[in-house]
Amino acid sequence: NQVARRFEQLAGKGLEWTVIAEVFALCLPFILALTLPMAVLVAVLFGFSNLAADNEITAMRASGVSVPQLLRPVLVWAILMAVFTFAFVDQVLPKSNARLRTLFFDIARKSPTFELHEQVINSIPSSQYFLRAGSIDQIRGRLRDVAIYDLSGQWSRRIIYADSGSMAVAGGADLKLSLFSGSVHEFPAADPS
Repeated sequence: NQVARRFEQLAGKGLEWTVIAEVFALCLPFILALTLPMAVLVAVLFGFSNLAADNEITAMRASGVSVPQLLRPVLVWAILMAVFTFAFVDQVLPKSNARLRTLFFDIARKSPTFELHEQVINSIPSSQYFLRAGSIDQIRGRLRDVAIYDLSGQWSRRIIYADSGSMAVAGGADLKLSLFSGSVHEFPAADPS
């Protein structure tokens, strides 16, 4: 499910296939950290339930195999998996999550429209601005049918409409949005009508 969501975010946005493959590779440690303990639990339950259903446990007990002898391989495997999982979650998972976060930041710097969705009101992080675009060209950073809702003013609100625009990263973390053929509508916050 997580891989499908990531693929939807990355496909058709002008990214190289190596970047998409790296994102998927960096998602695997998180998935493994969740699935390995559950896989061991399901395997043990499935194995012992099949042995019990086929009366294999009764046959082993009749042959002189004790319960501790039955459980010894399972306990040894559980200890090995616990040590491996602890080391994996302690060492590999934080590094892959940090690298994934850095990779998404680099993608967002290369393609500032990466996080924007068409026909949806997108919030601009750490601001009181909301942006809606009718269509977005992810590769060139071009926007069509743009509306920006500015809720930062205490006493007034602004809505900026534009026929088209382009978005680029300016400086470090600032976005530069150039709008064409637009208008600004300002109204008091107390009386939006």
